Amino acid sequence: MEKQAITFGTYPQAITTIEIQKLPKILQEGHQFLRDARDFYHTEPLIKETIDIYLDKLNTHIPKQKKQITLGGISIIELEFIKRFLEMHRTIQSRDKLKQYIFDLQKAIAKKEINKDSPAADHLMQIQEKLIVQHNNLILEEQVKIVINRKWLRELRKMLKNQPDSNQELGNIAIEEAAPSLFFPINAQPLTRSTNTFKLNGALGELLGDLERYELAITIEGDQGGGKTRFTYQLADAFAEIGNRIAIFSLEIGSRSDLITRMKEEYLQPKNQNNIFITDQLPEGYKIISKAAKDFDVIIIDSWNKTGLPSQDFDRLRKEHPNTIFIVIFQRTTKGTIRGGTAPLYDAGINIEVVKADDSFTNNYAITSKNRYGITGIQYNIYKQHIIEGTN
Repeated sequence: MEKQAITFGTYPQAITTIEIQKLPKILQEGHQFLRDARDFYHTEPLIKETIDIYLDKLNTHIPKQKKQITLGGISIIELEFIKRFLEMHRTIQSRDKLKQYIFDLQKAIAKKEINKDSPAADHLMQIQEKLIVQHNNLILEEQVKIVINRKWLRELRKMLKNQPDSNQELGNIAIEEAAPSLFFPINAQPLTRSTNTFKLNGALGELLGDLERYELAITIEGDQGGGKTRFTYQLADAFAEIGNRIAIFSLEIGSRSDLITRMKEEYLQPKNQNNIFITDQLPEGYKIISKAAKDFDVIIIDSWNKTGLPSQDFDRLRKEHPNTIFIVIFQRTTKGTIRGGTAPLYDAGINIEVVKADDSFTNNYAITSKNRYGITGIQYNIYKQHIIEGTN
């Protein structure tokens, strides 16, 4: 029998049957938000919307009906992903090939074709993490040799070997044990840097910390007149400085405005301007942003509210373009919450608040209220473009 969807009313009882620590991080954060804000569910529309979005994602994540398992508790699809990973062992893989595997696996997870109760589930999550790290370490045409350690290799091969009729279902694959060896070829050493993180130069690097490109999104919200747009131009220059191509959707201010010209002259170094592009048009909404995400490394949107898109499309962009960085301004309501719902604050890796300290602008600052990659609470003076002493 199909399970009933979890609602706000049934949540307290239903959540006792779910292992919170095994949920994706975004759902763990949603659970914590519901616990903290549940008393305002029926009185605050934005809180209700955020909780409803969380419940919808939770219900999507938890299979409503058990998938049919075919071979020894493991589905054919799960075995196929293990087979594909084993075939990578001691082979040279390109960035695009790793990306394709990761996308295929994430698509299968989203479609509930990977059963979290399957004996293969933990292995597939480890495979995903390993290949994401290798993928993020590669630059453009670089390649890497994939080497699976002997213990893990033995476990994966045994998993295939023990499945009834799995060779007929999956095709032949060599599952004999490799001869144990203390040594391995020196050319099996990683062909890439030892870290998959990067850091912006100067004060912005100190503010944001060591970043990971994969599904990186930054939200910016704050006081009117605080300097949100100016701050994004400083970020554009910093990302261009380290070799990224930037696309700015200037939907609040026309691209030919004198204000844009002044900000270009004040915040964008001449050597970086060739890598920064701007438009104030969005004729086909999501389609245009998605197309730009394929051509640029960083997408800046000022502001999301001018796109006319629902807040759920923010997370959709991250998932469909995991190697494109999104920096998005969200406008606030008169009550101080962001327009359109607070879901993007949970989806993004970094939330930045711009604070208008006074009417002079010289004391306005940006502060990270959430940062998965660094320390929160550091204040960055937007006018002087440096970290405020005593906050780091």
